Amino acid sequence: MDKATTSSVVGTILGLVAGIGGMLLFSPKPADDSGLSNRVTEIARERDDAVSEREKSEAALADASAKQKLAEQTARELADELSKKADAKGDASDAAKALQAKLDKLKAETDEALRQKDARIDKLEGVLDDNGIFEYLSDEEIAARIVELDAAFSTAFTGKDKKAAMQALWDLQKLGPKGYDKSIEVWKKMAEDFGLDPWGEGPGELGLNMQEYVSLISNFGLIEYGLTNPEVDSSFRIAGIYGLPWWSNEDSAKRAELAGNALLRGSGYESVAAVEALKDINDPSSARYLADYVTSNSDNPAARKAAVMVLAQKNTEVAWAAIKDAAESDPDESVKQAAQGAMQLKDPAVAGVLINFVADESQAALAGIKLGDIMTHYNGVRIKTLNDINTAKADVEPGQNVQVVVHREGKDVTLTLGPGQIGINGVAVTPKE
Repeated sequence: MDKATTSSVVGTILGLVAGIGGMLLFSPKPADDSGLSNRVTEIARERDDAVSEREKSEAALADASAKQKLAEQTARELADELSKKADAKGDASDAAKALQAKLDKLKAETDEALRQKDARIDKLEGVLDDNGIFEYLSDEEIAARIVELDAAFSTAFTGKDKKAAMQALWDLQKLGPKGYDKSIEVWKKMAEDFGLDPWGEGPGELGLNMQEYVSLISNFGLIEYGLTNPEVDSSFRIAGIYGLPWWSNEDSAKRAELAGNALLRGSGYESVAAVEALKDINDPSSARYLADYVTSNSDNPAARKAAVMVLAQKNTEVAWAAIKDAAESDPDESVKQAAQGAMQLKDPAVAGVLINFVADESQAALAGIKLGDIMTHYNGVRIKTLNDINTAKADVEPGQNVQVVVHREGKDVTLTLGPGQIGINGVAVTPKE
């Protein structure tokens, strides 16, 4: 019960007790006291019970009041907590919405960036394909392209379509190392058509000229592969060696290393080709490779003679030391004589063209011109350079023999050249003052 109801009940009980007490005090005393005494005792007990009931009621009321206060406090605390959680939830909801908005924006921007990137990649791949650059392809794609290009070459070669055949070879080289073996295989077919032995005198089905033949190798990586792989056909290595000087956009030391290693490891005409390449590669290491070859090789006199003359043109201490060694102790007499003649370049006796190459079976060889000779006159004309010889030769009637003068071992020697190609190479020399 609530507090007001409890107070009303207690008041009623106390009023009854007071009324009964008054009746006993002011009523005439009955004749028999025992009944009255019992009644008073009963009323007193009832009062005590009422008082006890009131005290219990008050205690219950106090307990209920305390519980009510605790409940009210708990309710307030719960209300505060719920309010805070509601506020926090609202803040979290707002933050989540803001984050979602940022994520949506970032995703949209990322999707657009990826779309633009894919578009750029597609465009770049299109440009690469248009220019025959295929190295970005996977191994499987490269293998498929090799098959396609090999078929395209076969069709072009059979149909004598020079332009298409050359393009197929160039595109094969652009595939990189995985396309090099097929590139060399295709190159050899075209080179044999042009002519390898004798050079330039092949069937000529494609009609390649010399400039087109030289342009068949269009990738320096292919040359490097051919010169470092002993399994590659010798004809390709020789072509690669001859081409080394003209790759001027590549590092000269690297080109000299390729030619020098080809010289030291090679044999036959490969060594001669390497000597010619080192002559035209302007790098300090060229003389060192040539000197090592002259002093260590004993199997190829023709290549050693050519190396001696090239060393003289290099004009370095290392070069002259190798030439001197060959002039004194080379096992081949012709190499020794060439080295002795080359020593003239250090301080030539006369001005003219020092002969550093004489082709076998050429008019020069038949006339008796030797390595180390210094040609001073051609058909009565004083000459000092190769260009002077060509100019003088232009005035000679076709089929006419001419006389030339060479300076050899301190003497002038007159020789007779037959008509046609002379077959020499040389360098202009002038005595030191």
